[in-house]
Amino acid sequence: MHSCAVLVVSSDGYKDLWPPFFHLFRQYWPDCPFPVYLGAQTARADIAEVTTLLAGPDESWSGGLRCFLNQLDTENVLLLLEDFFLCETVSTKNILANLAALRTLAGTVLRLNPSTPPTIKIGGEYPNIGEQHRLAPFRASLQVSIWDRKGLLALLRDGESAWEFELLGTFRSQAQPRGFYCTFKQEFPYRHVVEQGAWFWRAGRHYRRKNIGCDFSARRVMGPFTAGRKAVKVFLRRRRDRLLMRAMRSRELDPYAQLPPPRALRLAFLTNMLPPYLKPVLDVLAQRNAALRILLSTPMEANRPWKMDWGSLDVAVQKTYTTKGMWRHPRGFSEPLAIHIPLDTLRQLRRFSPDVIISTEMGARTLLAIVFRKLNPRSRLIVWAEAAESTESGRGLARHLARKICVKNADAFLAVGASAVKYLERMGAPPAKIFKIAYAADSARFAGHPLTRPPWSAHRLLFCGQFVERKGIIPFLKILSKWASDNPGRAVEFMLAGDGPLRERITQLPLAPNVKLEFLGVFQYDDLPEIYGRAGVFVLPTLADTWAVVVNEALLAGLPVLGSAYAQAVNELIQDGGNGWIFKPDDAEDTYRAIDRMMNANCAQLDAMRAHGRIAASRLSPEHVADLMAAALNSCMGG
Repeated sequence: MHSCAVLVVSSDGYKDLWPPFFHLFRQYWPDCPFPVYLGAQTARADIAEVTTLLAGPDESWSGGLRCFLNQLDTENVLLLLEDFFLCETVSTKNILANLAALRTLAGTVLRLNPSTPPTIKIGGEYPNIGEQHRLAPFRASLQVSIWDRKGLLALLRDGESAWEFELLGTFRSQAQPRGFYCTFKQEFPYRHVVEQGAWFWRAGRHYRRKNIGCDFSARRVMGPFTAGRKAVKVFLRRRRDRLLMRAMRSRELDPYAQLPPPRALRLAFLTNMLPPYLKPVLDVLAQRNAALRILLSTPMEANRPWKMDWGSLDVAVQKTYTTKGMWRHPRGFSEPLAIHIPLDTLRQLRRFSPDVIISTEMGARTLLAIVFRKLNPRSRLIVWAEAAESTESGRGLARHLARKICVKNADAFLAVGASAVKYLERMGAPPAKIFKIAYAADSARFAGHPLTRPPWSAHRLLFCGQFVERKGIIPFLKILSKWASDNPGRAVEFMLAGDGPLRERITQLPLAPNVKLEFLGVFQYDDLPEIYGRAGVFVLPTLADTWAVVVNEALLAGLPVLGSAYAQAVNELIQDGGNGWIFKPDDAEDTYRAIDRMMNANCAQLDAMRAHGRIAASRLSPEHVADLMAAALNSCMGG
């Protein structure tokens, strides 16, 4: 058994970098004494003396890294990324000496690139090694490092991207006063060649002249202006980090003292109502903080039939003025809106005196929270941005102006999905203040069904939701009926759970004789697991949704999802052909093709998709979402 292994963490989308990476690796480190592994999703590398480790198509970055590490049996691992190209000879003697030092020090990690130098000198027999203060930025870094394999596994949390690991892993590492080390000089000379999928301009020019296997048709080369702007940002960030770390070198700041418990925060959560799927996340927040008070505009919206069950949460219903509006979307649908103006927001907040306000949406309640924030400068405001590019089309001028004010005055943003991140950036929100989150579903509630379905129900379709134009159910039924007419030998069963103004129109649709609709009527949230258990495939043909947590629930219950590209949950959780099928519901041909692929998937394929879907949804647990929210809380409180 080897004491250490080299692990190059990659993904299938970067396989064009594998040949030049390993060409330079062998050129500059020909006497590497460790076995070399490449981690990818499904693609294998045909490279001599390199073993490929596969994580599968559904793993997140951190989940993939955990999978790779679990396939190794070494005590330590030298972690590299595929876009770190070696540029000078590596000293095996120095690498082995650093490995021995990490073990003697019983450390978690020894970084070999001092992009942010160590904050504490060790001295003695380790003059080239320093320790990172527990509050140092990027203490858990993906720069080239030797890790204790078990220590790295302990820091990982499934569902995180590489950037989230550096941010949240650093936050988690603060519980360990010691063990994070870094060299004072670069021991592993490399050049970072790709960022956000594009070659750096200088790297592209340099390696285009080399015959080392670079495929420049696989990815673009960023322009010189973009490259220069990025270089300036990196320079300024490093200068900032160096200034921040000066205080950490002070003798008055004890780096080895036990970490004091984090400040117990008083949180106010402002929202229109409390849906049952959000309650598990709020339960976790309440347990982790000094106090959590939830201010509701209404006990429950008129179009939501759910029973109110707030459990032990501290909930107050505000005095609210409600008016009606209309949302007219460019995709052709319109939908009535209830616009809530919580009149006693300032009084409620003054009475509770929160440290941090989390306000959902970007309307009247958030504008009032901004007023409280201005009057109480010690408080902080986080905007829960439940917005997507698909849902923000067709909004009026007043809403647009309100959102601009919210963006300008918030301390941080919780962006529900990648589309919300893009929307906020387009509105002018600083990227450093945006924290991407998602909705979560309770695995204990929904994952109790087996992952197989009998043949007679394997293709039974299910829709859960409101029968309104936005959900796209009537256009979908027309295309489904056309498919059934083209395939008269196939029976199509479709269960519809819910109600709404389109119920009568749906019942009167002229459908093919082999299409059978079953209306399940109004349901309670506790009824959903049983409803999902009767179905084989979940259908979401929505024309606009910020997230659609039914996708999380259906995947946990073992249902592949035939889902609209206009719901963020579909874009974030569904891998087309892996655990569902993605289509554009306003494109009849695309919808027909997706239906055809779904109906022609055999039972074995569907069972495999069920397993992949449950894995994908289980990563978004209430605890994980609360961790992401904690990062935003820590950031805006100056932690």
